[in-house]
Amino acid sequence: MYWMLAFIVAGLTHFVIPNYPWVLIHIFTLGVLTNSILIWSQHLTEKFVQQRLDDSTRPAQLFRIYGVNVGALITVCGNMFTIAPVTIIGAVIVAALMLWHSAFLFSQWRNARGKRFRSIVAAYTASAALLPCGAFFGGLLALDPGNPRLIIAHVACNVGGFVGLAAAASLTVLFPAVWRASGITRFMTPALALLAVGVVATAGGALLGVPEAGLVIYTAGWILNWQQWLGNVHAKGVNYPSVSVLAAVTWLVLTLTYYTVTLLTQVEPKLPTIALLVGFAGQLLIGVMAYLLPTTVGGGPAAVRAGLQAMGRWGLLRATFINGGLLLWITGQDSYLKVVMSLLCLAPLAVFPVFMVRGVKAQRAVLTKQAAGPAEVAANPHEVLVGAGILAVLWALFHIF
Repeated sequence: MYWMLAFIVAGLTHFVIPNYPWVLIHIFTLGVLTNSILIWSQHLTEKFVQQRLDDSTRPAQLFRIYGVNVGALITVCGNMFTIAPVTIIGAVIVAALMLWHSAFLFSQWRNARGKRFRSIVAAYTASAALLPCGAFFGGLLALDPGNPRLIIAHVACNVGGFVGLAAAASLTVLFPAVWRASGITRFMTPALALLAVGVVATAGGALLGVPEAGLVIYTAGWILNWQQWLGNVHAKGVNYPSVSVLAAVTWLVLTLTYYTVTLLTQVEPKLPTIALLVGFAGQLLIGVMAYLLPTTVGGGPAAVRAGLQAMGRWGLLRATFINGGLLLWITGQDSYLKVVMSLLCLAPLAVFPVFMVRGVKAQRAVLTKQAAGPAEVAANPHEVLVGAGILAVLWALFHIF
């Protein structure tokens, strides 16, 4: 929550922040995403392989969380004021604690022999281990800013590895659950293995100037997952979390495919940072949280419905703004239009804390018997039409400009 608020404030005051593009990106990645993955990878590991840990392990877990946040804050401040040693110190703190987290997950993986979802824990373990690799390349970038090979290796480890592996592992179970479909992702282990090999090959290849082969492997892993998840999509499962996770994975697959083809045909094309961070990572995080928070709090079907409905209020409208705005933001040529579309895209993500608080209050009211739980409702077709109409208007604005 605090990092989300910091991101919003930094975005509104970016004109007075030194090196603001880097600062905004790393407030989101090191602050928002790292906290989420650090917490939920542990929670979902225990849930998926039925290994509820003793409460005596929680102080060490909390120490890692606090320590990672201190390291992230030091890193952001160091780069904001271009003090390379401070940036490196912060990166070392984050890297060391994430290695500890990875080792802890590895011990749970070893104890999960014979469990159906053991490969998910392996992916979480690899995800946590790849962040220190990305931090290492980030530290080198502080000494050699703008080095294209280091940038690709850094993004491959942090976005492709740390975020991508954790996301793919979680969605193996969560994507069907969000869409209220039965079964799990087929080819779970091969798809996760392709992603892991692809990250290593992309980062290693980037240092040698040939990241293309790794990107092909990595993209193939996501396409394998994506085409399986499309089979879970059906009309009755349409809501804000389900549409968000589908759109996020679609953005990732299309962006990876576009960038890989561009890399094969051009020299040092621009990284599609906005599409990766906003379309994929940001949208996926908010969508998954809108589902996970109510279901984790629990309290029975009525209480969970109250939380889900409050967090997903005006969901299809918000999803339309995010995806339609992002599409026009990255493809538009007029600078004024790009500013307007960026605000239209980011505002629905930025207001999620408001919906989160409302969802917690609504769910708590049902839990404490202060309110009756809402009835289950199907997707609102009028909301779908509103979303489609707004997207059409946005396309019209794009062509006008």
